[in-house]
Amino acid sequence: MIVGNGMFGAAATRHLAELGYPVLCIGAPPQRQDVRNATETNPPAHRVYSSHNDAARLTRHQDRNPEWAAVTRQAISQYRKIESASGISFFEDVGCLIAARPGGEGPGTDPLPGMIEAGIAHTYYEPGDTSWQRRWPDLAFPDSHYVAYEPSPAGYIRPKALIAAQNKLAGLAGATFVADTVVDIVDRGGRNHLATAGGHTFQADHVLVAAGAFSNFNGLLPRAADVSLKSEVIVLGEVTPFGAERLRRVPTVKYLLDPGDLEGIYMIPPVTYEDGRSYIKMGANTRLDKTVAGLDQLQRWFNADTDPEYLPILEPALRALWPGIDFVSVRTQPCVITYSPHERPIIEEVRTGLSVATAGNGGGAKGSDAWGLAAANLVAKALSIKPHD
Repeated sequence: MIVGNGMFGAAATRHLAELGYPVLCIGAPPQRQDVRNATETNPPAHRVYSSHNDAARLTRHQDRNPEWAAVTRQAISQYRKIESASGISFFEDVGCLIAARPGGEGPGTDPLPGMIEAGIAHTYYEPGDTSWQRRWPDLAFPDSHYVAYEPSPAGYIRPKALIAAQNKLAGLAGATFVADTVVDIVDRGGRNHLATAGGHTFQADHVLVAAGAFSNFNGLLPRAADVSLKSEVIVLGEVTPFGAERLRRVPTVKYLLDPGDLEGIYMIPPVTYEDGRSYIKMGANTRLDKTVAGLDQLQRWFNADTDPEYLPILEPALRALWPGIDFVSVRTQPCVITYSPHERPIIEEVRTGLSVATAGNGGGAKGSDAWGLAAANLVAKALSIKPHD
C-alpha cells in the first residue's frame, strides 16, 4: 500500500504494480490551484498540501552531484516512454540556459566544470558574449556571467500530468486508487492498520509512506524522518495569450546571481495554469526563507499571503530577467522544500512492514520516476519479490 499520490508515490505505485504486486494507493484528493485566491481561512486539521500542485518543474542533465545526475538521467530517459504508453503529455524539451559568474559566487558552485566532466552537451558563451540573445532576445543576464545552453532533453515537466500518466499506467497494471487522507497507521500483530479522514480503514502487509512534506504528520510514521522543511516562494508573472505563445519555447533558466536578497534563481517559460491564464514562473532562495515546523505551521504557510514580504524582492529580479515584457500581473505563491541531512531522498524501511520515501531536496520532481523505482525496489525486497531491473 502507498500513502501519498505525489511525485514519488505515483511512480512507486506504477513500478510496484508492474512488478505484479496488488497495490493500493491512497492519496489526498487533488486541490485546485488558484493563483488569484490561494488562501483558505480554516483548513481541516488533517489537511495536506503539495508543492507539485504547481504547473511546472525544471529538468536537465546538469545536476548538483554525480549521484543526482545519474538518477536524473535515468528518469529523463523514461519520459517519452511514459508519455507514449499513457497517452498523456507532460514533458517540454525546451532546453535550459545556465548563467553563472566563472568560478561560482557566494554559496553556489560553478556548474560548468561538472557539466564538462560529465560530458553534458552544451553551447558555451563566455562573459560579455551576448550572441546567445539573437536566439532568445527577451532574456537578459549580466555581462559578468557566462551563459551555457543545455539542449533537449533539458526543459521542464508538468508534475500533475506526470502523476496522471503514472496513475494511468499503474491502473493498467492492476493498481487501485483511493482519494482520501490517511490520518493514522498502527502496527497490530505485524499488520498495518490505516485510518483515513474519510472514515475508512484499511489493512496492509507493507506500507510505503510517500507524503512529501507531510510524511512526519497525521500519525504516519512511528518516529519522525530526519528532514527539515524550508519555506519557498515563487513569483508568477502573467503574460498575454499572444506573449505566452511567442515565448513558450524559451528555455528554462538556472541563474546564479551575486549574493544578496536572492540566491539561485530558477525560471520556467509561460505555462497555462488552471485559471486559464499563462504565467512565467520564477523562484529562488531568499533572505526571508525560514524553517517550517509542525503541522499547524505548515498548513498556515501554504495558506499564507506572501505578496507583502516577498513580492518586493522577487518582482524586480523577474523584471530584470525579462526587461522587455509588460506583465499583466505579478504575484507570489508559497510552497515548501523538504531537505534531508545528506541532501538525497530518504528511501528506507522504518520498521518491519513500513517504509518511507520523502525529501526531494528541491530537485526530486525531475528524477521522481527513478526515485519511485528505488522505493518500489525497497518494498519489493521487503516482500521477497524480485526487484525491478
